[in-house]
Parts: sequence; C-alpha cells; structure tokens
Amino acid sequence: MFKIYFMKYFVFPFSILISVFCFSQHVENRTQIINYLQAKINTNQPLVAHILVPLCDNEHQGIVPTSASIGNGMDPDHNLYWATSKGVKRYFKELKDWKMERLSYDIGDNILQRVTFSKSFPNGAKVYLVADAYRGDRMPECLDDYFNSLSDHKTDTLIIGNDTIGINGGADLVAFNGHNGLMDENTKFEKATSQTRPKDAVSISCASRGYFKINYLETNSYPLVHTTNLLYPGAFILEGILNKWAMLGSDIDCKKAAGEAYYKHKPKSGPNGSQNLFDYGWGS
Repeated sequence: MFKIYFMKYFVFPFSILISVFCFSQHVENRTQIINYLQAKINTNQPLVAHILVPLCDNEHQGIVPTSASIGNGMDPDHNLYWATSKGVKRYFKELKDWKMERLSYDIGDNILQRVTFSKSFPNGAKVYLVADAYRGDRMPECLDDYFNSLSDHKTDTLIIGNDTIGINGGADLVAFNGHNGLMDENTKFEKATSQTRPKDAVSISCASRGYFKINYLETNSYPLVHTTNLLYPGAFILEGILNKWAMLGSDIDCKKAAGEAYYKHKPKSGPNGSQNLFDYGWGS
C-alpha cells in the first residue's frame, strides 16, 4: 500500500552523506540523554514519549490507496494508523500493561484526537505515552511539528492526574509514525539552538533513515530508531521500542526490539529481514 520511490530512495542518502560533513555539532551518542532520563527516574519524574501520527489518507498522501473505510484521513475512529488492531490508539488501548488515561478531541486545527497512556516499569520509571492523530491532509503541519518539537521550538504541557508533563519539545522521546511524508512534502522548521535539550527521535515510516537523518542533525536530536526500507508502520513497533527505552536500553537494544516486534507480528519478513528493516544512530 506504499508508493515505491526507488530512484529517490537510492539517490537521496548520498546527499545525506555529504550533509553530515556540513554540520560540526550534533548529538554523537546518547550519554547525555540517558543521564537525563536516569535523573528523572531518580527524582520520581515521569518520562514522556510523544507520538505524532499523520492519519492514513488515500486522497492527500503518496500511498497506494487502501480501502476507503480505513484510508480516510479525516476519520480517526476507523483509520488504519489509529483505530485498527495495529493502529496506535487501539493497539495500546488493548494492551493490559498500558493504562489509557485520557482521550481528547480537536486539539487545535490539525489534531483530531489525542490519547494518553501510562505504564510503570521495574526500574522505577513511569512513562506517559501521548499520541496525536493528525488530519491526513495536514502532513506538512505534522512534519513541521515533529521537527520543531525536537528542536524545542514547539513545547506544551499536559496535566494528567497529579502530574504535569511536558509534551512536544518537553517530551523525552518524540516519534513520527505513519507514511513517510518527506517523500512528498517539504518541511519548514526552526533549527536547534544552544539551548535545545537533546532528545531521542524515532521515525517509523518507509525508508526514514534516508530522509529524516539530516533533520535530526539540525534539531540536535539523536536517531534512536529509524527504518531502512518499506514497511508497515504498526504500533507494535513503538511498543517494542518503548519497553526497552523506558528501561534505559541502548540504541542497539531499541533497534533490536523493533525488529523482534516486527517479526512477531509480520513473520513472513523473517527474523533477519525484520532486523534489517531498522537502524539506529548516525552509522550507515
């Protein structure tokens, strides 16, 4: 169901290679991030993962159309990336170890629904997962919000029970989950400053490594997990990553967890093929 951009995919990463040498400052590893997360755990502050989900949209996105019932980007209650068994809202709602805290509607002009979940981990970490369902015709806005969150130019807070948590730039991990809109759209975001706090960045979309990496350099974020090829961006990938991330697992641990989750839910890809769909860091 994903449009294949072979020429664009193979050419673009070469420009990324050139661009890496144009940026002298970037987050080389996760040491500062891990220390920050551990300090929050030690002081009983919750960790926050904010997931931006552009709803699957047959009309406005460069995808091979799926069925009309799940490909309407204005209908979060039935959308492929949000409400099906592997969609973000429904998938996490049906997990016994994640508690649904709140469901909100019409967050500004671009977000149709926002859902918040929580989970406690054996290392003492409490994690809030905040997921936003963006209108399918608002891919540029979703991409802008994603990178502006990573660069700390878009910040906000939520009150959940007794906790006040930072979201967008106030989150500790920011993820993009859906169709790779950078294949079709340009994005306009403000670059990081010397005050930008490094954050973990995740992009679960087709061949995201070749498209998102240059923007991670410019937002002072670390590519915790990104993808190497075409895939289905199921919420089970996020679950695998978050379970390792909350336990302060390494980037390679989170990458392996993504591959294991993909093989569990998409066994035809094979164990090696599933692992090869994901990458981490600045490497290859």
